[in-house]
Amino acid sequence: MARKQNSLMARALLILVAGVVGTFASVPTAASERTVRGEVVAVNVKDSPPVIVLKTMTANNEELIVGATVDSGTVITRGKERVTLGAIKVGEQAAMSYLKNPNGLLARSIHVR
Repeated sequence: MARKQNSLMARALLILVAGVVGTFASVPTAASERTVRGEVVAVNVKDSPPVIVLKTMTANNEELIVGATVDSGTVITRGKERVTLGAIKVGEQAAMSYLKNPNGLLARSIHVR
């Protein structure tokens, strides 16, 4: 009986250790893309790298400001046409998809309405 209990305890401990290791091993390494929709409150093409800032409201009715850098891989559109960051004006409505990287947020796409 004692041998059976020790075997069960050893199995339980092994499962617990495997679960803990699995938890730490499953930390995602790839950044997930997020999207925000709101009002353009700033565009600075002279910054290096260029920056765009949007203001939106959260589900809790709190203001959220999201600023992201823009690089040559960022796709910027107005309707179906591609435009430059400089064509975006403060006050316009936009949707921005972005990734979080070690240097901050990077805009992947910006669509102006």
